[in-house]
Amino acid sequence: MQNAAAIVYTGCTEIMQNNNPNALREVVFRPMISWVNSALEKAGIGDRCYVINEGEDAIKKYTGENPVFVREKESGHPVFSATEWLKEKEDKNILIVGAEAVFTNPDVLAAAYKRHVEQNEKLTIIASGGREALMKELSISAFWIKAEFLKELMENPDAEDKNGKMFLVSAMKVLSDAGLVAGTHVAGRKEINMRAEDAAGILNLNAAARTIIFKKLCEDGVEFMCLDGIIIEPTVKIGAGTKILPGTIIKGETEIGENCVIGPNSYIEDSKIGAGTEVNNTQIRSSVLEDDVKIGPWSQVRPGCTIRSGCKIGDFVEIKNSDVGARTAVAHLTYIGDADVGEAVNFGCGCCIANYDGQHKHRTKIGNHAFLGCNTNLVAPVELEDFAYTAAGTTVTKNVPEYALAVGRAKQENVEGWVKKHDAIKIK
Repeated sequence: MQNAAAIVYTGCTEIMQNNNPNALREVVFRPMISWVNSALEKAGIGDRCYVINEGEDAIKKYTGENPVFVREKESGHPVFSATEWLKEKEDKNILIVGAEAVFTNPDVLAAAYKRHVEQNEKLTIIASGGREALMKELSISAFWIKAEFLKELMENPDAEDKNGKMFLVSAMKVLSDAGLVAGTHVAGRKEINMRAEDAAGILNLNAAARTIIFKKLCEDGVEFMCLDGIIIEPTVKIGAGTKILPGTIIKGETEIGENCVIGPNSYIEDSKIGAGTEVNNTQIRSSVLEDDVKIGPWSQVRPGCTIRSGCKIGDFVEIKNSDVGARTAVAHLTYIGDADVGEAVNFGCGCCIANYDGQHKHRTKIGNHAFLGCNTNLVAPVELEDFAYTAAGTTVTKNVPEYALAVGRAKQENVEGWVKKHDAIKIK
């Protein structure tokens, strides 16, 4: 978008609670200001500055290298704090938008900008609907304004507009006195100027955001039986044919392939899930699951894991910072930590990799086609080579060569008649 810049302001509303500016309140796990930044980036508006009321250090985490100005109290509209920045924008068209404008839309911004330029308007207001909506939203509407006209308004501010809520009314009056009118771009999106000033307002924003996200996902071919308890961040990408079941939360930079079944009651964050994978009642963070993996219920994949194609991970399994080879089966009640596991390995019930010695973490290596009997303990660092076996109940403290069977348990002895001698049970 040529000759365009933006002033993003944190509004004239009070701090809501917990000493957080409104712009940092989350909607579907993302701070409001992050929603606005994303829309501006998609619209190609990289030249921008920020005007804030309070919380400068916290806000700066989302402003990058752009200039930030702190608004003086009772100084009128926040844009007046960007006077120095505006001096270098002689021929620019400036977008003024609140950092709490969650539903700022890049297509709407582009359409309004096109009208603003083609009609050579000094001021173009973005409205959600018709005249009635426009009048209700004047204190919060985003708008395009020519830099030269904005400078004119800054040089002759409305002395009665202490809090800046009448800025657009004052601007329209200046235009009217000059025989001009402000342009209006009707977005046709009722949510475009929604704001929140309390907890109930945040709830309404979340409801509207979820609806928009679900509608887009349905258009992409994602399937939902119902939406109960499902929350999906807008950054998430999901392939066609994938079913999302109730109680599922998906966050961050997550990508899910086609024809998966996700849920019920699953949590996925910053992870990549391959096609045809089933995730049942499982938590996955910062990891990769390749194609056709079946995992759950009641399992956890902690950060740094790669689970290769065709793996089967059962109930009550925890995997941490490990690479699990293709077609490996980890049935249930097992912990795999800091391990490199080969292909087609079988973990019996209750296996554990003891990766921590109290001071340091150590890695374990398990070769292809190895077989771990039930209740095997691997004390890292240790290696099982290809086709190595462990007997049930074995504690492995040294390497096991290929095709060998490791047996590390006490030899069983039966003491005849012990029960009768010790009267452990009543004998009739």
